[in-house]
Amino acid sequence: MKFTQLQESINKIDPQDPMNPEVAISGYGVLKLKSIEQGLVRDLKELAVRAERGEWDNVDYILRGVFDAKLSSILQTYKELEELRARGGKNSRGIEKR
Repeated sequence: MKFTQLQESINKIDPQDPMNPEVAISGYGVLKLKSIEQGLVRDLKELAVRAERGEWDNVDYILRGVFDAKLSSILQTYKELEELRARGGKNSRGIEKR
């Protein structure tokens, strides 16, 4: 079985909050960046609980699936935001330097 790489990209930038764009993750959906970050924090807390219980199969499943997709989408989104900021112009307004 061959797995395809999920593709993440900014779907839509909110002019009122450019640091919280909608992010499209193919095969997963469209979420706001801050929601993805909050979900990843919850996943990390859950991973710690499952690890303490010795539920290693569950830890492995979470890390190789949803966690990886969320982390990749966060990193790719910040990279795209930085590229937009570096190009300048009106589309770069409100995008903070990392």
